[in-house]
Amino acid sequence: MKRKILFLITVTLLTAMFLTACKSAAPAEESSVVDAEAPANEAVAKETTSSGVKTIGLASFQLGNDWNIQAAEGVKAKAAELGWEVIQTNAESNSDAQLTALEGFLSQGVDAVVIPGGSGPALEPIIKQFKDAGIPVVTIDLTSLNATTNIYPDNYMSTELLAVFAVNKMEAVPGKYAHLTVPNMGWKTVDIRDKVADLAFEIEGWQSTGILDSGIADAVNQSITATRSALLANPDLNLIYSSWGMPAVGAARAIREAQLQDSVFVVCTDADRIVLAEMAEEDSPIAAVIGQRPFDMGTMAVDYLVKAFDGDADIPTITYAPFYFVTKEPQLLPPGVEVLNPEEAWNALYPNVEFGKIN
Repeated sequence: MKRKILFLITVTLLTAMFLTACKSAAPAEESSVVDAEAPANEAVAKETTSSGVKTIGLASFQLGNDWNIQAAEGVKAKAAELGWEVIQTNAESNSDAQLTALEGFLSQGVDAVVIPGGSGPALEPIIKQFKDAGIPVVTIDLTSLNATTNIYPDNYMSTELLAVFAVNKMEAVPGKYAHLTVPNMGWKTVDIRDKVADLAFEIEGWQSTGILDSGIADAVNQSITATRSALLANPDLNLIYSSWGMPAVGAARAIREAQLQDSVFVVCTDADRIVLAEMAEEDSPIAAVIGQRPFDMGTMAVDYLVKAFDGDADIPTITYAPFYFVTKEPQLLPPGVEVLNPEEAWNALYPNVEFGKIN
């Protein structure tokens, strides 16, 4: 059967949005959302760093997966280029600990702060305190009204692409899916993925079996248990949609355990090494992944701090970061979408690590 490419919005709009997010282009001055793949002006960086060493507080929510590690490494690498000092903390997935770390940065009088991940509502009051004190804050993959800028991929478009892929994989026959996520986390980027996915599948007539709670600290094992239950309760299940990467690995393992790789597939956001290694297997149930580029997002955060220190008054509140769409089935996507297979995505995201090496 000839696969029919279905669009949740028109081909023209979807392709144009994707190309805007992925191509390097100078942002329009009047726009509040820009494509930030272009680096900060080198002359500005030199002028800023010549005034002295800056001390940056890096408040990581956790360091238990590649996304968090790579985002932090991007910040540190770019700061090192500029001769800046970075003080890093690890909240180990505890919002109170992350808040305490930020309070410590405020009392120490750091020059700026980068926050990769966390619960936006819990952190908003302290971020406002930094703003009131004239200390710029850049967030990565969360949103604060008081941050200098908030960096993340276009979660609306990327999630829609996963839905389009799933619809086409089912050849436009409405399927049944389970939704694996962290409910009520307050992480806006995940909230967007959750809501857009559910809306897209509802429009296409898919049936949802409900939310599966992946947790955070032990997401793989908790997701194995949740997926086992979903498979037992729904023998006609077609898809596990995961809003982030580690739960997708747990879902894949449960599907393999049940020997249902030919009938149930997984799509997710986050191309952690463990996700790509599983996806590269010939019979892997992980069929499509939105590969965020966390290292680049970390370097972008420092680029925007350079602009803030220079007094740039036109920094956008939201900055869309580039991403990769990873799949072995590029024919299931609309025209114009650039696709990498798992090995190509690995080489792009982890160029100094042997393919398939997890630890």
